[in-house]
Amino acid sequence: MNRLIYTLIILNLLLQVSSCKEETIGQYPTDKIPPKQVENVTVENFPGGATISYDIPEEEDLLYVKIPYQLPNGKMRTNKSSVFENQITIKGFGKSKKEKIALISVDRSQNESEPYYVDIEPEDNPIFSIHSNLVIQEAFGGLKLFWENPLKEEIMVGILRKNKLGELQHVDNFYSSIVDAAVAVRGLDSVKTTFGIYIRDAYENYTDTFLMDLKPLYEQQLDKALFKSMGQPSIFNYVTSTTGVGPMERIWDNIYNVDLNLFYISPGGAIKPYFTFDMGVVAKLSRFRFWGRRGYLFSLHNPKFFEVWGTNDRSVAANGMTQGWENNPAWIKLLDGESKRPSGGQLGDPLTNEDVAYAEAGEEYEFPLDIPPVRYIRYRSLISWSGSLGLHVNEIVFWGQVEK
Repeated sequence: MNRLIYTLIILNLLLQVSSCKEETIGQYPTDKIPPKQVENVTVENFPGGATISYDIPEEEDLLYVKIPYQLPNGKMRTNKSSVFENQITIKGFGKSKKEKIALISVDRSQNESEPYYVDIEPEDNPIFSIHSNLVIQEAFGGLKLFWENPLKEEIMVGILRKNKLGELQHVDNFYSSIVDAAVAVRGLDSVKTTFGIYIRDAYENYTDTFLMDLKPLYEQQLDKALFKSMGQPSIFNYVTSTTGVGPMERIWDNIYNVDLNLFYISPGGAIKPYFTFDMGVVAKLSRFRFWGRRGYLFSLHNPKFFEVWGTNDRSVAANGMTQGWENNPAWIKLLDGESKRPSGGQLGDPLTNEDVAYAEAGEEYEFPLDIPPVRYIRYRSLISWSGSLGLHVNEIVFWGQVEK
């Protein structure tokens, strides 16, 4: 019994200590006197929001000024600004209309001033101008979309398509804040279909869904099991001693987005590095994706500027000469390419989430529509992101129309 009583006493003391600690958290109110209102309020409207400037009242214990406001979806938000600032920006409005908002001064005792009401009239949310200027094109295996977002708003572009029942179903979403965007929806059948496109912002404002009938161009992914190396010119230094770095076959083994599963030509020579392979079929190419070294996205020996050449002459493709081969008329330049980060960043700039997502999906390039069908491919790196004549290749995938 004594042990039980002792235990109860200890628990009671602990509860009292805990209760005392909770009571001392924060600042006790020192008065019940509300602060003065802000003064000399001015409004600067912009697309989707407004910046409200004001003079801070002369109050020794003023803590902040707040603006509670309601978004078009009915949700409430409150933006605050400390006594060291004299303006508050509020965002998230949809179509332009006049709104009445209240500025409220709050002191350290959590007393609030009488609301100071002011009218704002934000311009139309940026999503509406982005949506109205959106460009949609039929593309190989799907659609291509282009838009401009000069204010760099965080937006989501949603793609829908009608099913056999006439219902709109989700196909893809693209999240972006870059100024000039170009994206592609792939993996669609070459059948005329009604597509819907809409845009949403971070505050759950939506545009209408724009409907249009499009027919994706036919393509198929080329079978990488048919790819074969056409030899490796001895003038290049091929790195093979590092674990995970090996012969050309590494670039079509379906292992990608890892740092060391590479075909690697080291820098040091004067000849721009290239590799040549047989696709196993004659095809009119539509596009390809390229994965560089995962640990060095947009840097080191991952190619910055490159060319893709093609031929149907096996002996030409197998010729290991390293000087002047591009002057042989049997070689046809299929593409001049440049690796670009979606963010527009340059070497050494921090990678954005969009940069990483783009690289992990494979940097995609489309071939011109007027190129001829070819069987043998030569990829030549002109210069890497670091300015070297080295070359990292993790994986490649090609699409096109196979000649029967």
